[in-house]
Amino acid sequence: MKKIDLLTSNHYEFLKFLKSQFPLYHKSNIFFRDLQYGIMEFMEKDKKEKVKYSEAEKMAHAVAEYFESKEIFKKLDHQTWSLNYPKFTKQSSP
Repeated sequence: MKKIDLLTSNHYEFLKFLKSQFPLYHKSNIFFRDLQYGIMEFMEKDKKEKVKYSEAEKMAHAVAEYFESKEIFKKLDHQTWSLNYPKFTKQSSP
């Protein structure tokens, strides 16, 4: 599916967008619905393409599987992952 390829081949851009929408840091939790709504927003705002709720749900499953295979997501349960992305390490306050 072309839309899923757009998200997976540009995973840094997509994750950066999610980070702008949700508190997303290295080793933080990410939830399925956040991923789903993030896909809907990303596609509409960045790519000017509307994605329906049911399509975004299918895309979220596929994207989560891809991120798990690349070890960007570590599965905690059926709808929660831990983000394994050191580029998003939260800066400590002085």
